[in-house]
Amino acid sequence: MCGLLSKLFFCSLSLLLLVPSVSLASVNPFQKSKSYNFGADVSWSEHNGAAIKSGSVQDGGDTRYYHLNINKRRLRLRLGKNNPDGELGNTRQLESLAIADVMVNGRRLPVFDWCLHNQRNPGKKLKQSAVVANNTCLNVGGGGDFIIRLDARTRDILKKSDTLTFIVEPFGRPVKLRYSLSGFAAIMVKIDRPVIKPKPARKPVPVSKPVVRANKPEPRPRRVPATVKVKPVPAVKPGPVVKKVKMCNALPPADFRPQVKSVAYPCANSAKKLSAEKKVLELVKEKQREVEAAQESEHQRLKAAAESERNVDWDNKQAELWISRCDRHWKKGTSPCYCDKYIKSAPPGVKSTCKK
Repeated sequence: MCGLLSKLFFCSLSLLLLVPSVSLASVNPFQKSKSYNFGADVSWSEHNGAAIKSGSVQDGGDTRYYHLNINKRRLRLRLGKNNPDGELGNTRQLESLAIADVMVNGRRLPVFDWCLHNQRNPGKKLKQSAVVANNTCLNVGGGGDFIIRLDARTRDILKKSDTLTFIVEPFGRPVKLRYSLSGFAAIMVKIDRPVIKPKPARKPVPVSKPVVRANKPEPRPRRVPATVKVKPVPAVKPGPVVKKVKMCNALPPADFRPQVKSVAYPCANSAKKLSAEKKVLELVKEKQREVEAAQESEHQRLKAAAESERNVDWDNKQAELWISRCDRHWKKGTSPCYCDKYIKSAPPGVKSTCKK
């Protein structure tokens, strides 16, 4: 009998110890964080005056790319899909992207901390399309881009650091991206070095030799020729005729013609035609990006203004509701604690009766 009771006691104790661990394991089972490390084995490359380091992760049939692109003026993290070189934008459309942290050597980057405190709605994260003073930080989450404008201090911090870490939250799931900065300072020295054009070689100045004049011989008596033959003047040959090259123009679409200029090319040269059309297309895309950025900025401004107006309207309605409730107490000469916020609207002589 005693042995049976002792077994029941130990079984009950074991179940009690297991219950807390099971409950902890069941907390938030879907919001699992991911961590990717792009170490020194992922080399830096230099393109168009920028240092680039790209990491990739296989996700089913797709490949997720995380491109780090740093030049003299800005740092850009691009979340892409099936885009190895990172040149194309908007390859990974994200409905929500929050930037939780940016760290160097495990500590928050000062300029990112400044952005968090100087956004229109300060918070612990930089949410998608958040408006930051001077556009120092841009979270263009819809296209998968996060940009920080660099000053001299931040560039110096990056050059002296060993690691750069981002904690991003696409769709609310934390993803930790850790980049090794080994070799970054060396490639930035190469990028920052000014290009010195070689000076043209100077031609040696010829040294004039002294002229030795010989004694003039005595003139001989002139002989009068019997007949003087006149040499015919040679005919002047006409020079080559230069043909005028007919020029054509690659035109932008009608909507962009006031802003984007046409590019001229020789009509008979098909290669020049393709090059001109490509140049016009690049100018149109650049102008389109500028227009979209301006529209997005105006949209965010109107959105913030509407939200501010809604908040003011809400506060006024709440004040009207609570003042009507407090008025019943004020007529009795009392003012409870929840009426302290509106005590200025009370009749003269009414004071707070809140017991603090």
